[in-house]
Amino acid sequence: MPPIRIVSGEENSAYSRTIADLATILDGDDPQLQAIASQGPVEDLLKLINRPEADVAIVQTDALRSLPESLQGSAKDELRYIFQVPSKELHVLAPRGITEIGQLEGRKVNIDRVGTGTHLTARRIFQSLGIRPEFTTDDQRTAQQRLVSGEIQAAILLASSPSSEVLAFPSEGQFHLLPLPAGSLAPDYPPARFTSDDYPHLVEADEQVATAAVSRVLAVRNWPEGSSRYRRLVRLAQAIDAHSYELDRLGHPPRWKDIREAGVPGWLRFKPVQDLLELRIQRTDEQRAFETFATSEGNCSLPISWGHYEDLYKDFIEWRRARENGGRPTR
Repeated sequence: MPPIRIVSGEENSAYSRTIADLATILDGDDPQLQAIASQGPVEDLLKLINRPEADVAIVQTDALRSLPESLQGSAKDELRYIFQVPSKELHVLAPRGITEIGQLEGRKVNIDRVGTGTHLTARRIFQSLGIRPEFTTDDQRTAQQRLVSGEIQAAILLASSPSSEVLAFPSEGQFHLLPLPAGSLAPDYPPARFTSDDYPHLVEADEQVATAAVSRVLAVRNWPEGSSRYRRLVRLAQAIDAHSYELDRLGHPPRWKDIREAGVPGWLRFKPVQDLLELRIQRTDEQRAFETFATSEGNCSLPISWGHYEDLYKDFIEWRRARENGGRPTR
């Protein structure tokens, strides 16, 4: 089976933490992963829809809403997601004299190069807040230098926290991370927080700085069911699910377990994964119902032998499903 070709969704790097996590757990398995360098979140989505060399793309969920309006409807039909993956957070570096995001009105704010995830998200968030800075589009290194020299009043970076670039910023007590009223933003931007544990030189001890997270997903094209491309994606989803324990053990915050099964506003999940999750929920519900039934009213005492437990469980499920379907239980 040829490798699954995955667009990393990380500017300047085909070896993101997420790709590394997936490559680690799938090492030696079928399918293998082959990274493709990102061209930016919107371009990555268009590549997934229009060009056959990409199987999967790790993309920001707000990229879908940033497509031209003429493409958004068809893109929603064409795209699905397998799982949600760890989010990124919006870092707003500013002098300590600036204490509220509204103070950036009319001031120079760097939002990274055109086409990057930072640029896309920063524009959307400022528009949502009704704040109109004077945007600059330098790379992050240049922006930090201009921030220190006073040429600009804020520099924005979208990155997983804690970010090595933000940790390396020479604050010397003059700068901090500006809070963002994330609760008032669109569903694409769930609230997040920075603490001094994340950035001791930018956040005061015992302080929490509110910000916005940007959800990301493993996005795929909605190929016809039964096609070879569809089957390849089913294999990938099954492999990731089978190795979910290893993903959770990797220990990167936030843990994969906390987000892997979460729903994503505005996106539909790849059908085989949705079926798998619904089946898992059903089985968990049945297990709890059986254990409640078995231990109540003296039906039986737990623990019991495994063989006896299995027989009782099968009988209970048959009886429960027959009752739910309006039939008569056989036992």
